[in-house]
Amino acid sequence: MALSFGRLTRPAGLGLAVTLGATLSLGVATPSSATAGTSATSAAGKRAKLYELVTKDGGFFYTSSASERDAAVGKHGWKVTRTPLYYLSRAPFRGGKPLYRLRWTKKASYIVTASVAERERLVTSGRFRYDGVLGYAPASAGAGGEVKVFRLTGENRWRLAIASHTRKILANEPGWKLDGPLLYQFRQAG
Repeated sequence: MALSFGRLTRPAGLGLAVTLGATLSLGVATPSSATAGTSATSAAGKRAKLYELVTKDGGFFYTSSASERDAAVGKHGWKVTRTPLYYLSRAPFRGGKPLYRLRWTKKASYIVTASVAERERLVTSGRFRYDGVLGYAPASAGAGGEVKVFRLTGENRWRLAIASHTRKILANEPGWKLDGPLLYQFRQAG
């Protein structure tokens, strides 16, 4: 069985889980809760780097799966950016929250949200398709978050950026507006 993410098709069980409320655990989608699980410290061994890619449509795509990143580059010609992003947890942990990835139905452009209400509103509008849980992020600095990440919007494109990069985008790339803070990330893999 193969799953399709945007234009990506890959074997089921690899990369991101696509069922609501599921996360990937040793290659198997399992039900989970953002508040269940372990502390941020013990989730350290389950961290994954977050990658930003530019699609051929000029949209932005985020993944915490190296195999999904490699497939996007090798099979579809998407480009990995040098946007400084850090690490997410692959598993739920106390003080963490899931990040949801959605694909715009008109072209390969993706939005990331931590809000269930926003996710449901966007999917219900018919303009977005739910793509799964990207990973789990600290909801606050107190939950282990070391780097604050912001979301920006510009001409049906959505980006994530740390504070210093957010300032550079807003100053040097016309058309972007700040949506606000989205999450925190871990600075190190573990």
